[in-house]
Amino acid sequence: MRTVPSNMSRWALNTWKTLAPRERRLALLTAVAVALFLVTTVWRTAMNRLSELDARANALADTLLNYRQQIARRAAVESAYAKIAAQHSSQWSEAEIHDRLRQEIYRLARKVPQDLDETGKPLNVPNEMGNLVEIPSLGKGEMTEGGKGYRQYLLNLRIPQTNINDLVSFLERLQSSPQSLRIDRLEISRNPDNPVVSAVIDITRTVADGYTPPPELADFLKAGDGVGSAAAKASPRGRIPLNPEEWTVKQCAATREEDPNGRPYLRVRATGDGAVAELPRRLPAKTALEMIVEAAASGNVTLGVGDADGRTYPTPEPMRPDGTHRYTVRFMPSGNGERVACPRFTLENAGAAVSLYALLIRDVTE
Repeated sequence: MRTVPSNMSRWALNTWKTLAPRERRLALLTAVAVALFLVTTVWRTAMNRLSELDARANALADTLLNYRQQIARRAAVESAYAKIAAQHSSQWSEAEIHDRLRQEIYRLARKVPQDLDETGKPLNVPNEMGNLVEIPSLGKGEMTEGGKGYRQYLLNLRIPQTNINDLVSFLERLQSSPQSLRIDRLEISRNPDNPVVSAVIDITRTVADGYTPPPELADFLKAGDGVGSAAAKASPRGRIPLNPEEWTVKQCAATREEDPNGRPYLRVRATGDGAVAELPRRLPAKTALEMIVEAAASGNVTLGVGDADGRTYPTPEPMRPDGTHRYTVRFMPSGNGERVACPRFTLENAGAAVSLYALLIRDVTE
């Protein structure tokens, strides 16, 4: 077993001795070139593989963030739908549906429509400004079964005389009505010698059978404003409601807003240099906790956890100014854990801002 390597070594040594100095230098250069080529090839292959893995990791992170945003947006969509569904019921009779639709049409026909009460009915306000369009009477309605979970009520109305601009305004109001109205047919006619027009309109109102929220969103919708139930507000851990009034601010303002997709978030904007916004929480001392923050920042902003003495720990983490990101901070409250600022945003310059979409505090063991 040892004879072959020994013979090969002896052969290589004898061959090397027979080479001229110039040939030896050429052989060394060739060996170095081959070694460099192999090292470069392996290095490039490894770097390409690492780049592919890095790109895949970034893509998966973006996908995960998108899924989290969709999940968070679901609650806002469910809440908006619940508000609309509150004006619908499977218990309403045909007469009640006709009466509600009649009230809504005459409300929208006013120059200044009155507001609706919590049941979706117009408030009893005198019509001091008059009507936008005149509707002498409404036709007889007809109820049809639209499909699973909803019904449809069809109604015809006629506007004898009005100008075209007022008619267009009235049609726009019908389309944006909270009663889910749809214009199925519109006929407009005009006498050549008269600038006014007359119109015949067929309207359909969709009546849903009401709405039962999913169990996991029951507390969210019960609160009415998307900030969670009373139990959630009292809990120092878990998913934390984003209530601006619970935050302590210095040189900045905290407000609750919605993005273009209807997703609620907490907006903190610095009005001066060295602004601080923090959420006081009562957390147990000497317990390993994890704070997860989903937020977007602009300007020079850092994120951390603060103690009762105003110190921030662990080391404040700079927030990225290039979109929404997820930040994870692990910490352990010291002392008696009575008051912990969790999170604490420090906004170095006036005009810096933070948009906080989600906040979660949990035990590390979870």
